[in-house]
Amino acid sequence: MASVSWRTESPDFASGCWPPAPGQRRLGGLVRFVVLLLVLMLSAPAAHADCPSDGVQVFPIPGAVVPTNSRFLLEGLGAFSTRVAELPGRVLRLQAHGHEVEVRIQRGWSSTLGRSTVVLRPAGPLKPGLVYTLRLDDVLPGAKVLNGGGSTRPEWHSGRGQDVARPRWVERPAVSEGLFRRTREGTERFVKLRMSLREDSPSYVVVTLWRRGQDMAPQHYFTSLHDGVALVGHQACSGAFALEDGKSYRAKLEVFDAAGNTAPAVPNLQFEAPVATQENP
Repeated sequence: MASVSWRTESPDFASGCWPPAPGQRRLGGLVRFVVLLLVLMLSAPAAHADCPSDGVQVFPIPGAVVPTNSRFLLEGLGAFSTRVAELPGRVLRLQAHGHEVEVRIQRGWSSTLGRSTVVLRPAGPLKPGLVYTLRLDDVLPGAKVLNGGGSTRPEWHSGRGQDVARPRWVERPAVSEGLFRRTREGTERFVKLRMSLREDSPSYVVVTLWRRGQDMAPQHYFTSLHDGVALVGHQACSGAFALEDGKSYRAKLEVFDAAGNTAPAVPNLQFEAPVATQENP
């Protein structure tokens, strides 16, 4: 833009006609306004999207090492929530060099906040030491894997063998803290749960959530477990669990590893949803 700015008046300097005539002033002012408007449009930051892009997420995260008897989760967000919920009964494929496995799609869970998850069960074991690609485009052409760099074909590395051992508790689940944030898109509210397992495979938690003192159907959905932390709650536009400001909840936790082995049962947790304290700028 520097090569354009303010050079609209150079003919007047070149011809020695200064100040310019009234008509030239009006024309020069209009040109300067247009140039300024273009500068503002080009330099302004991109508009902040109201919600995350429509797409899917997978568990385990793409690139992870999985046992040869692993199963997988496929979650639909936004416009893909309904499409994913309609997939049970369909068949996918996991492909590696010289090996292919059919994957049956089974019913999973639906969130009240616009998310759906199905369970992907391979019909047979993977072979050790290979890179497997999920042919997601067979049933959801064009779907971007939001937790996989926007790719359309997530990949995993198969480990040395099957995982047949149950996860074992090192530290049982406990409520750590409440997280609240108000953004331009809306309100984010989470309760952080901490726990520690003796388990090599990726793990996730299926949570059944009741609001205490209310005769309402419980919420039933999953949340992944990262570095001993599971988040129960919602983002501004969608999420796994609806939490109301300051309300009391009771949560039943079932912990699974990627192969479907379950950790020993633990007592239910009780907590209050975080209360709005201040609005972030």
